[in-house]
Amino acid sequence: MCVVALAHRVHPDWPLILIGNRDEFHARPAAALAAWDDGSGIVAGRDLQAGGTWLGVHRPSGRIVVVTNVRGATPDPAKESRGALVVDMLRGDGRFADPAAPDLDRFNAFNLFAANGDARLLTNRPKPLIAALAPGVHALANEPVDQPCPRAERLRAALAAVVEARADPEGLLDTLTAESDPALFLLGDVYGTRASTLVAIAANGDVHMVERRYEKGGRPAGTTALNFPIG
Repeated sequence: MCVVALAHRVHPDWPLILIGNRDEFHARPAAALAAWDDGSGIVAGRDLQAGGTWLGVHRPSGRIVVVTNVRGATPDPAKESRGALVVDMLRGDGRFADPAAPDLDRFNAFNLFAANGDARLLTNRPKPLIAALAPGVHALANEPVDQPCPRAERLRAALAAVVEARADPEGLLDTLTAESDPALFLLGDVYGTRASTLVAIAANGDVHMVERRYEKGGRPAGTTALNFPIG
């Protein structure tokens, strides 16, 4: 993901709402949102180049993890895959299932939200940090967490308005389109917004997950909507 907002324990009907846009090169292959068929229990889109994911839900446990990259840092191909970090944390298994702060510099620059009842922020820019998130509305984009980011603040404000109005979060998907806010949606034939995704967990544990996909120039390329219980 490249801009994402999280409402944690502040909406009376939806204790967790996560919304965001994934920006990526259009040539990078990806599979649509689905339950993975590898026995992992993960529900996510899939990066077919590196094999990981940018955002997912672990159906048995209810864990949710989403990652953004951080601009300005030259990627090191020798470092561990950020998508694999998301997968390990979702499964609760593997080398990075529960990373410690010293582990975070093994990855290229990233910001990450992880939630499962409680919520945490993990980042390695400007330095490795693992911090608990208080109930509230939080946002990340491609900037280090100690720097202001207007794009993240725009999405945080949109989600906060839904929370304040106790509204249905699905309308947030329209906020992420080029027509609604071109600052949140990147149009391009080489690089641009590839997907808008909503994850909303109801008070009874039911998950509503929607992914809208886009081709070059922002052309719609399909929508997947899934509903499933945790556990």
